[in-house]
Amino acid sequence: MNKIIKALTGNLALKIISLVFAFVIWVLVTNNNNPIRSMTISNVPITIVNEDSIGDIGKVAEPEGSDTVTLKLTERRSVLNKLNRNNFYVEADLETMNEMDTVPLTVVCDNAAVTWDEIAISPSSLKVKVEDKVEQTFPISVITTGEVADGYAVGKTEVEDGKNILIAGPESLVNIIGQVNAPVSVSGMSEDSDVTATLRVYDKNGAELTETQLGRLEFKTVSGDVIPDRAVPVSLSLWEVRTDIPLKIEAVGVPACGYRVGSITAVPATVTLAGTKEAFEKIGSILTVADPVVVDGLSESADQELSLESTLEAYEDVKLPPDMDPVISVRVGIEKTGYSTLDLPLSSIVLLNKPEDRKLVFTPADKVTISVKAEDTNKALTVDMIEATMDLEPCEVPGNYDIPVEVVLPEGYSLSDEVIIKVSSSDTEEDELAGFQIRSATGAEEAQTG
Repeated sequence: MNKIIKALTGNLALKIISLVFAFVIWVLVTNNNNPIRSMTISNVPITIVNEDSIGDIGKVAEPEGSDTVTLKLTERRSVLNKLNRNNFYVEADLETMNEMDTVPLTVVCDNAAVTWDEIAISPSSLKVKVEDKVEQTFPISVITTGEVADGYAVGKTEVEDGKNILIAGPESLVNIIGQVNAPVSVSGMSEDSDVTATLRVYDKNGAELTETQLGRLEFKTVSGDVIPDRAVPVSLSLWEVRTDIPLKIEAVGVPACGYRVGSITAVPATVTLAGTKEAFEKIGSILTVADPVVVDGLSESADQELSLESTLEAYEDVKLPPDMDPVISVRVGIEKTGYSTLDLPLSSIVLLNKPEDRKLVFTPADKVTISVKAEDTNKALTVDMIEATMDLEPCEVPGNYDIPVEVVLPEGYSLSDEVIIKVSSSDTEEDELAGFQIRSATGAEEAQTG
């Protein structure tokens, strides 16, 4: 025992010095590899508790100003690297509200390495105002995202608990609510489905309410049942999509004296619809447009616009795809009485003096309509009975031209109006490239000369 005591107490000063020296080295190494740092975390939400303590029923406390705080942490780097906003809980206990309607804030971190004295909170208190609690009814809009399977479209969407919802909370907060949405994804869906959507609330300026603001509200069905976590059941019905359904358009009124309606064409000529099998059975093979074109007093062809909305309202469970415009353009062809119109394909027109080194663009590009009158003949006129030529000599010079079409009709027919085709003439790509090369060569020679 004496030897052990002597060994422990021998050279005591040197041992103490060694221990101090080792501690200093440890501190230096620790500060170098894992130094103490400061970090700021912004927008940490405040949770208000014990609202019952403010007194009368029908009253609530609403924060004045920001409902978030900023935290400044002082800790080892290794600890800070593991922290984010979700690690902190900031609480405003209304039981501690003072006479100035101010509530001190407390903050807790779920990481045991962080203590309260290492956290600075700004602001350190929350100013609140006591106001009335109100309740209003809002409609729920089901918003679908994504694309369903090919051949289908989203038909009906329905919130199973009812399309309306009750929202209760501070008057100042409830009054700014503008819209309540139930977003659901339909990506790849190919059959009717029941899904759950989490409600999203937007103010009247279109900004989404924060989680802190949503936490101040109560969500209930119109029957008064509380909606947990803002989750509502939504039923989705998929409808069949049918394309290339022809449109039938009728005319009302009387054209000017000596004129009649020759043709009515729509752009687009067909429509795509989404609907149930029963709806398509009612529509049939052709969709008759409810709104007619008006031809009263017309003495020449005219364009009109019609909407399909009133047409589809006459059928249940049918609609246009969301990316299709309900407005169609209708061309009403007006002819002189005794005259008829005929579409002459451009391919049947003989082109004379066509320049070989010019790019020509024709308008119309497919066919031209001619108006003819039958004189003392009952023989039906067909395209192959018509001879038509165009002289393109002017198009040798680039530019835009109105070129007349020389039309020769069989005996017994006469042409009502001159036929004009617009032709745009421009250099071909080879000409443009050659011109570029010439200019480039000329520029190089000038540079060498210079």
